[in-house]
Amino acid sequence: MIWPVSAKIYWDPEYNVPILKPPPDREDVVFKLKLTEPGDARPVFLRDYEKLREAILYEFGSLTVYDRFFRNQFILFNKVPHWDQMWEVVSCGNVVGQLYYDPFRSKWRYRLNYTGAKLAIEDDLVDKVVVNGFIREKMVIRENYSSSSRQVVVVDRNGVVKGVAENLGGRLIVSKTYRVRIEPREAGCKPASIDDVLKHNNYGIYYFESRAKAFLYSMASKVGKEVVVSYSGGKDSLVALHLTLETLGDAKLLFNNTGLELPETIENVDYVAEKYGLEKIVANAGDSFWNGLDVFGPPGKDYRWCCKIAKLVPLARVSRRMWSSGALNIVGQRAFESLDRARSPRVWRNRWIPHLLSITPIQEWSQLHIWLYIFKYRLPYNKLYELGYERLGCYLCPSSTLAEFKEVKRNHPRLWSKWMDRLEDWRKRLNQPIEWIHYGLWRWLTPATAKYRLVVKLPSYSANWVDEYRARLLNGIGLVFTKVFREGEYTTVLFNKRLIPIDADQAFIGNVEMLKLGLSREDSGWIIRSNDSEILVKDNYLKYKLFNEKGFEDVVDMLKIIYRIHGCVKCGSCMIWCPQKRIKLSNYGPIPSLPCINCRICIEVCPIAEMLVERVVVPLLTNRVDAWRRSTRVKREDIIKSFRSMGIISP
Repeated sequence: MIWPVSAKIYWDPEYNVPILKPPPDREDVVFKLKLTEPGDARPVFLRDYEKLREAILYEFGSLTVYDRFFRNQFILFNKVPHWDQMWEVVSCGNVVGQLYYDPFRSKWRYRLNYTGAKLAIEDDLVDKVVVNGFIREKMVIRENYSSSSRQVVVVDRNGVVKGVAENLGGRLIVSKTYRVRIEPREAGCKPASIDDVLKHNNYGIYYFESRAKAFLYSMASKVGKEVVVSYSGGKDSLVALHLTLETLGDAKLLFNNTGLELPETIENVDYVAEKYGLEKIVANAGDSFWNGLDVFGPPGKDYRWCCKIAKLVPLARVSRRMWSSGALNIVGQRAFESLDRARSPRVWRNRWIPHLLSITPIQEWSQLHIWLYIFKYRLPYNKLYELGYERLGCYLCPSSTLAEFKEVKRNHPRLWSKWMDRLEDWRKRLNQPIEWIHYGLWRWLTPATAKYRLVVKLPSYSANWVDEYRARLLNGIGLVFTKVFREGEYTTVLFNKRLIPIDADQAFIGNVEMLKLGLSREDSGWIIRSNDSEILVKDNYLKYKLFNEKGFEDVVDMLKIIYRIHGCVKCGSCMIWCPQKRIKLSNYGPIPSLPCINCRICIEVCPIAEMLVERVVVPLLTNRVDAWRRSTRVKREDIIKSFRSMGIISP
């Protein structure tokens, strides 16, 4: 994957410190760090030093490498792709290795890269073995090798570093070969502290701070609406909040309590609001995640129903009440957090809270920018960062790594036990092996590449997305189709039970009429007609004929109506956004009252429709795991246009 933007971080070899932006008189002295993109490097904390010491002692049997590279140095961690968690470790202007978590050994490990291996060999810090000829990963290069070191550097007869090998019971097996060879840079390795780093970054901090403040002032003047800062208790939103207060003087603080926050985060939010004298507005999700879990099943990186239920719907409910005519929402979003955020503009609207115009003043900031700003102004950051957390938020977030989960388990065993109990219940429902929990395979719904990097290391594990999707529906909502077959122009989908419960006709009729589709009764079933399709819903089957490609969307709409009837989680998103306030919730989900203007907004903001049907039901029906990407589906920009045409958001 190629990031559309990458962070630029420099190193000053004279002072041995990282530089955000070199002053004009130092441009010829500093050099740019060669980091894996996006280069979102950060300073290390006490817990990070502990991990490094632990890993290096495990690999080499001594702390010689640690003393040479890291003791009394200002170190950076740069997160890089890995099947769990890995950082490039930067010291003295060089990336000298990678610290990574090995879930199969439940250990932090350290691996020398080419630069680090060359420096280590030059200083005689590690064992080496000479191998003539070609080497490849997993190749056995020595039998009966005797050494107390687990990691050995492989060189050729000329002393050129070729890779590293792992000593497994006397067998030396190549664990990494060096295709990319970056020669070490001379940086002196002069001891450096955070005070030294701040002293030599005054120019860079001022430069980025000034740009952020100018952007905030310009947007606030242009928009002319009340300013609200989304504060999560994390470092990025803390900086966004401080920049806003320094620029605009005042703002409301909006906190989304998902019900899955760690206690330290709640404490930090309360403290920050009190310290700066801000009105704190809380969007409280309560037990919505735990209630939704019974319907949706475990969330995934590619199945984030939890964000809709526990975050966006509560935010929409509170913000619609507080700022019905809109507000300027300051968000601590950065381009280097994910590819989606890297592609995001600095100004946008979220389809789930479109009346808020969201902006980020720190889009171009790396973690190093963030932390140096925090340290300079002594901002009250969340102490969880010092305990080894790189990201904060929901403690069971599927985007977390196993290494991060290990920290949650270590620091908050009671909360972690609650999640494990519910996850174990779902493991049994889905008939999954214990590895599904132990190696975090529940974190993906689809057969994602990252998931299979773990699966290939588990010979006894068999992944079948079709079986899992069916089991999710059967053990959640309880409605799943058993057979799909074609008869001429018609496709029939058989289900395991009646589609429209006996007393659910009112809900079904209201939702079909809301979609502005023709509806008529036929025997004990219903006929739905449009210019694009003809659909029969009767007893336990759905039968349809498509007149064109677009007609499939009518079928999907019917599935959304049916699954809402069976599994509505009563989140109220449809009620929040109905422009006429004509929706009520029944035992069978939302029922729009007439007259309905057929805007479709209520179905577009429904988590059951958006996540369960689009991500689980439709893929099963089409036998395409990415069926939600289909070209005929309503686009996000069209939904935003609907909100605008209804007067929900400003032109």
